[in-house]
Amino acid sequence: MTPPVVSTPGDRLTIYLGGIQARPLISEHDHPGVGFCVIEAPIGPRTLAGPLHTHRHEDGCWYVVEGRFAAQVGDEVVSGGPGSLVLAPRGVPHTYWNPGDEPALYLEMCWPGGLDKYMRSLGDLLAHPGENVLEDVARMSEEFGIEMDWASLDGLMSRHGVELLTG
Repeated sequence: MTPPVVSTPGDRLTIYLGGIQARPLISEHDHPGVGFCVIEAPIGPRTLAGPLHTHRHEDGCWYVVEGRFAAQVGDEVVSGGPGSLVLAPRGVPHTYWNPGDEPALYLEMCWPGGLDKYMRSLGDLLAHPGENVLEDVARMSEEFGIEMDWASLDGLMSRHGVELLTG
């Protein structure tokens, strides 16, 4: 049985991922066997999280706490404000962004757990990027069962008026 967990703001690690900060609230890394993860993530105005990508192992959803949030899941583009929930099933390409002019905050929930381990590894990689950072990200993502569609970036940014912030 997993013991009760209380996550307080002082306990949380912040992982810097370009224009997003990921703060695991409940994670497989800190609580092995919990079976899911919840990540609090502020995202800057007009910021794209990343290219379309597909998770082979996790289902996920985003719950919007503050600001505006938009996502592409498969071929559908959806958006919402506080209280909205967007599901991104495993095996379906997706990405998300803040379409607004103000910062946004969302909770990302994934099951089974493990996405938090990917985010920690990605944060470490981005903190000390090599010469071929996109190749390194692609290789690491593949190790975690995530396939990146780098060719989607330009179209997403131009269609939605957002940028991919890398630092």
